Amino acid sequence: MSVLTKLHQNPSPMLRLVVGGLLVVLAFAGGYAVSVCKTVTLTVDGVAMQVTTMKSRVIDVVEENGFAIDERDDLYPAGDVKVHDAGKIVLRRSRPLQISLDGHDARQVWTTASTVDEALAQLAMTDTAPAAANRGSRVPLAGMALPVVSAKTVRINDGGAVRNVHLAAPNVAGLLSAAGAPLLDSDQVVPAATAPIVDGMEVQVTRNRIKQVTERVPLPPTARRIEDPGMNMSRQVVEDPGSPGTQDVTFSVATVNGVETGRLPIANTVITPARDSVVRIGTKPGTEVPPVSDGSIWDAIAGCEAGGNWAINTGNGYYGGVQFDQGTWERNGGLRFASRADLATREEQITVAEVTRERQGWGAWPVCSGRAGAR
Repeated sequence: MSVLTKLHQNPSPMLRLVVGGLLVVLAFAGGYAVSVCKTVTLTVDGVAMQVTTMKSRVIDVVEENGFAIDERDDLYPAGDVKVHDAGKIVLRRSRPLQISLDGHDARQVWTTASTVDEALAQLAMTDTAPAAANRGSRVPLAGMALPVVSAKTVRINDGGAVRNVHLAAPNVAGLLSAAGAPLLDSDQVVPAATAPIVDGMEVQVTRNRIKQVTERVPLPPTARRIEDPGMNMSRQVVEDPGSPGTQDVTFSVATVNGVETGRLPIANTVITPARDSVVRIGTKPGTEVPPVSDGSIWDAIAGCEAGGNWAINTGNGYYGGVQFDQGTWERNGGLRFASRADLATREEQITVAEVTRERQGWGAWPVCSGRAGAR
């Protein structure tokens, strides 16, 4: 049998009266506790937390949660303001800064800022820049040293684009970032990126870039070579020129300050295949032609003798670029190349002309060799 059942069955009026009064008191106390209990958002140095409290003043809620208040701290609302359910309390605790400007005038100041950037704004020093810390660095509650540098006028030559800026930065790299032109690893800069900023200095930036570009270009036909033992070695005949195709070629392109300095193909995709060309190459024994020496002199003589036409045949008994008569052509080995000089190639004619010069000297061309500067 429960206690309440026993009390209900107990005939004592006094006992029933006492128990009833006790229940009323308990109900009232519970309702009061519910009415004074509040949930508020407490934000300390930018970090928000929800807390439950029965305290009535802002200061009491803050201290109840383990935060002591200093006269330099910012507390909103004020400490003696009443707390309401769903209210918001913001505490910004003060911290010391050992601040110096351009290495001079070190002094201690107090700030409630959580970051270096906020501290500079709070101290009306937005025209300065931290010399070591990042602007987003947090200021510890124990404080920190904060050397800053003042704004200076600097001339920037950025790949040929010249401008003057007045900015605060600890070094060249920081200045270029502040100017909206940060350095990449491939860039070059003078003075060095770590050099401190001096008023009136000039910064030279060279932008080196490597990018990939794809271009559609012709695909040259591959030459299929056919050896012809009946044709002189210095000759070839294109029997079928073939036809070019198209391809997409990807190049690695190097630029300096936006100007291309070189490119290398790194990949290609054939769009339209090319049709092979067919070239007949002479391999006739005994028609070898040595490399041409003094080619410019022989071209000058041919220009004088035949107007530069190596295949000329006017019917006057002299043939080719250096105007061989038939006897000279035959005596000096010309027949191994062609029946007449005008039917031989330039290189074949020069080969015979070299033999002629060795036997007769430049006198074989008395006027034109002199004009060509051969003697």
